[in-house]
Amino acid sequence: MFRVAIAGVLLTIALLCAQEVPTPGPNVKFDQANAVVRYDCTRVWVNEDGSGETLRQYRVALLSDRALQEYAQDITVYNLGYDTVEIAAARVHMPDGRVIDVDTSSIKDVPLPAFGKFFLQNVREKIVTFPALEKGAEIEVRLREITHEPPMDGQFNMSEYFEHSDPVQNKVVEVSIPESMPLRWKVRGEGVGHAESRQNGRVEHSWQIQDVPQMVPEPGMPPFAEVTRQLLATTIPDWETWSKWYDELAEPEMVADSAIIAEVAALTKGKSRDEAIRAIFQFVSNKIRYVDTAFTGRKAGYKPESAATTYRNKYGVCRDKAALMVTMLREAGVRADITLMNPAWKIDGEMPVDQFNHAIVTVWAGDKKIYVDPTVEKTTEFLAANEQDRAVLTCTSEGDDLEWTPVEDPEKNLYRVSANSVVDNAGGFTSDITITTRGLPDLVLRSYMQSISPQEREIVFKSIVQRLSPRARLEDLNFTDFADLDKPLEIRLKVTADEYVIEAGSFWLINSVAQGRDLDFLSSWLLSGSELTERRYPLRLESTFALQMSETLEYPKGMRVRSLPEKVNVEQNEFKLSRDCDSSGRKVTVRQALELRSLDIPLSRYPDLLQLANRLESLERGKIVLTTGS
Repeated sequence: MFRVAIAGVLLTIALLCAQEVPTPGPNVKFDQANAVVRYDCTRVWVNEDGSGETLRQYRVALLSDRALQEYAQDITVYNLGYDTVEIAAARVHMPDGRVIDVDTSSIKDVPLPAFGKFFLQNVREKIVTFPALEKGAEIEVRLREITHEPPMDGQFNMSEYFEHSDPVQNKVVEVSIPESMPLRWKVRGEGVGHAESRQNGRVEHSWQIQDVPQMVPEPGMPPFAEVTRQLLATTIPDWETWSKWYDELAEPEMVADSAIIAEVAALTKGKSRDEAIRAIFQFVSNKIRYVDTAFTGRKAGYKPESAATTYRNKYGVCRDKAALMVTMLREAGVRADITLMNPAWKIDGEMPVDQFNHAIVTVWAGDKKIYVDPTVEKTTEFLAANEQDRAVLTCTSEGDDLEWTPVEDPEKNLYRVSANSVVDNAGGFTSDITITTRGLPDLVLRSYMQSISPQEREIVFKSIVQRLSPRARLEDLNFTDFADLDKPLEIRLKVTADEYVIEAGSFWLINSVAQGRDLDFLSSWLLSGSELTERRYPLRLESTFALQMSETLEYPKGMRVRSLPEKVNVEQNEFKLSRDCDSSGRKVTVRQALELRSLDIPLSRYPDLLQLANRLESLERGKIVLTTGS
């Protein structure tokens, strides 16, 4: 039965290969491009068991030196556990009309090189190296990908992009699938045509688009997968099917052995339920290293290692750490389930296509769900900042539906600077400054400070202090223990400066620590992308965020306040900027705050954010003005 199906596939693919795609002529709209994709065709044959074959063909005209570098090789990554890749043809069409076939010695099949902490067994690269490239040449590749093991038995799903970093003249996607496997599909974006026909018990789908401009990235844009035109197609009926499928894969691996039972007893002894959850989270997060495991066996890349193996090895990838944490929580009497998500981009919730790339944990409190990511290290927070507003799928035997993580209140990601300062009769300055953090700023500072030496830390803060004044000195620097996650992070600085004030006749002009960007080294990063005067894409912020700066400044007897920086109160749905100043006795208090309340700034609202960013920069020019005159 299987051999007959494969024979049919080979015959169909052979017929498709014989139908040469006509080479489009020049297109003046693309004359300034780095390269032009003349055609890009993907043809898929699906069998009833979910296996099948895919024929991919493309031809690219190389118009620049940069294109010669970018297209010098074609690299296809595949997993031996699921696929086999064969190069049917590879050639170079030279400007003078010659056609040079790529020699078999220039086609390699090699293991995927290790990257970071990962070496993935069974993952390989098929590499085609093109000879004699020059500007004006065109490369052509035709390859066959044989899928002998679908991730979900008896099901098919795929995604395909219709845009590229270079312009595309002709893009075609075809899927041939048995009538017994109803295909749901969706195209995001406009301009893609669709045709459908039926013959011999199969449904033939075809999608096509022509003359697609190149996608040019810009800072702060949403991920490519969210903004490009894309086909999503699946036979999987709903997210509940995904949930039950992954539960069946993971559940047998989540069994506590004697070592896990003993560890849980030690971690949770004398602790409340919430304390036990946090103790187990911090153990798996910080004591189980995030390192790759064997990428072999059936359902490799999906099925987690057994909890006992991960505990014994003290390392694992996300799905391994999540399975271990679920096992330990259950041993502690806490209901928990392994959960799929994608922290990199927002998946399309309408189409149950495989868009997941991460595993976390759902902890139940009655009917309420709390999501916990045990791969996030050196933090007290259960989720990373980039895991806000992301789809999550709790995997259970009954099947669960897709849900979304909340967008956090800005004050959950707080960076606070408070200063008690004194200006003396000679214009000298002394200040005790305290920096406290919560959420993302806490994670960023803890991670960075632990990655550098004590000497480097001092250099960092000396440079920050000198932004206050060229004559400013860091007299003392103290930290709470960066590794102690049970205590809030606190950084204390003692700063002095001679001739801190700017004298102008009988007036003293003073810069407040609480305004400007001298001690605020996070908001510029979080507002990355807002420096553009115009945008083509919405702005995606890294996280919600709150910045609070305050200073109480004591000044000498005989002086009085002539003027204070203007009060500011700019508030929109997505953000808020405020500054308030007052004086009492011989003290001036300045308070400045910034809140980013949304992760996504649509194009219609971007001018307001741009105005806020410019206003934030201008606040640095505000001065406290003292005078000795009447």
